[in-house]
Amino acid sequence: MKVTEIKPTDEFYGRLQHAFDYFNMQLFENSLPHCLITVQREKNTMGFFSAARWSKDGNSEVHEIALNPAYFARRKVIEVFQTLVHEQCHVWQHEYGNPSRTGYHNREWAEKMESIGLMPSSTGEPGGEKIGQKMSDYPIEAGRFKQACIRLIMSGYQFNWVDRRVARQIGDEMEHPTGEMDDIDAEETYDEDLSDTTDSVEITEAPLAVRAAENVLSLPMSKLIPNLALQLISPSITVAKAKTKYYCPGCGVNVWGKPSLAIRCEECELSFIPA
Repeated sequence: MKVTEIKPTDEFYGRLQHAFDYFNMQLFENSLPHCLITVQREKNTMGFFSAARWSKDGNSEVHEIALNPAYFARRKVIEVFQTLVHEQCHVWQHEYGNPSRTGYHNREWAEKMESIGLMPSSTGEPGGEKIGQKMSDYPIEAGRFKQACIRLIMSGYQFNWVDRRVARQIGDEMEHPTGEMDDIDAEETYDEDLSDTTDSVEITEAPLAVRAAENVLSLPMSKLIPNLALQLISPSITVAKAKTKYYCPGCGVNVWGKPSLAIRCEECELSFIPA
């Protein structure tokens, strides 16, 4: 009997779609429309939402949720889930609320975030502003989001594919993954009914399993993949182009330009000379 190998693209995006569907059901009462999930290496952002970005046959349109894989390996598992749900809140507001200008996180969005168990914060920590242009968040202890994450991990959910080339972060040291975890069937496709997954796991009855799930959520993804060798992306260095200062010997006006530039002052009818 031939064993069908799961294609990396199907497996990777299948896990993202499964997570979207799961949180849609657990936190948004399955009210969010289908979205097109992409991975993009946008600088200085874990993810973003773009309304009605994709179209099929020029008729139907769907929103885009983009996630940045360059941060996955060094971020905690729960932080990757936070990014996805953060963007799902933007989807919810676009469908049912009143979003502000592009990129601004208003009070309606912030209240929705809190209601599902994520506290908006400009710093990503307690005490930060709850509304603003650039916003992060952190899980509310014992909130709906964190409980949903625990149940998802307890069901066996796992990311099997991680981008090895990771973005450099200011003040961070390169982490060398050494952690291990119990083997999980690599060909599990997570096509089960999500409501069944939730009903089958009772958090209050399995404290050891809960602590194990919380431990997984608190680890960087790289720690969960044995023998993963990460490559740090060096920031691009922009070399300033050399410019030469020139001046008119008649009126003294200055200009800057590339070396060996031949220019003339029309008022004085004199050529500029290097300063």
